[in-house]
Amino acid sequence: MSNEITLAEAITMTHAYQNDPLFAGQTIAAKLNNASYLEIINQPGCVEVRTYFAKDAAGVLTLVAVGVDGNGNDMTSGKIMDKFRRCPTECPQNSPLM
Repeated sequence: MSNEITLAEAITMTHAYQNDPLFAGQTIAAKLNNASYLEIINQPGCVEVRTYFAKDAAGVLTLVAVGVDGNGNDMTSGKIMDKFRRCPTECPQNSPLM
């Protein structure tokens, strides 16, 4: 099953979030290195990755990523990742998604 969307759909969705007054000043993007995702994905029994919206100790919006098993359960005894690099701060230079 493909979860792929078009660039136009992605632009519409990301701009809707970025232009919503409810989210003004919040994190608009977050990136995590491939190795961290692979640590989650390569766990025995992991079939998906779930991301949770979260706030760090300073109250800044971030994400938490966790593996999901074949029954749809979070693999909470396995790898759980944070430390996403957020935008603003580390933003792309010329992305149409911003």
